Amino acid sequence: MSASTFDALAETQRLVALLDPMVGLFERLLPLLEQERMVLKARNPDELEVTARQVEEVLVEIRRLDQARQSQSQRMGQALGLSADALNLKELDKAMGGNTGLLGYRQKLRERVEEADRSNRENQAIFRGVLIATETMLRALKGSAQGQSPAYDRRGFRQSGPSYHFLSKQF
Repeated sequence: MSASTFDALAETQRLVALLDPMVGLFERLLPLLEQERMVLKARNPDELEVTARQVEEVLVEIRRLDQARQSQSQRMGQALGLSADALNLKELDKAMGGNTGLLGYRQKLRERVEEADRSNRENQAIFRGVLIATETMLRALKGSAQGQSPAYDRRGFRQSGPSYHFLSKQF
């Protein structure tokens, strides 16, 4: 598209047609991440699998729309003579004289991405905690399967740690 055939309104509408569903998908993703957190806390592997699949479906669609958004933004940036390095919604809006509505979408997307990132980090921390607890239980079960726990021998005496024999000598 050359600069003479560049229709800013039509191109902006094409971009908005990608941005609007992206915002909606992030709004759909946030409750799924919350659901995932509850399932992790409940340690329900079947429900976790279902929820993880739903999260992945939304993320695949977000990636698809984001690739299309990037392509549309690049086409618009080239037509407007913008550098590809600094191309974003703010720069597109500025290059088209402002009031395109792109800044509102930019703000909404930034907020939703930050919320999703924060929620995902919380879920990762919970998952790591569940994983550590599970590994600890498995080690304890493995020790029990061998006839003793990792901290006590078969007579019930502590295997490791400090010896308190010296205390009786002090009293």
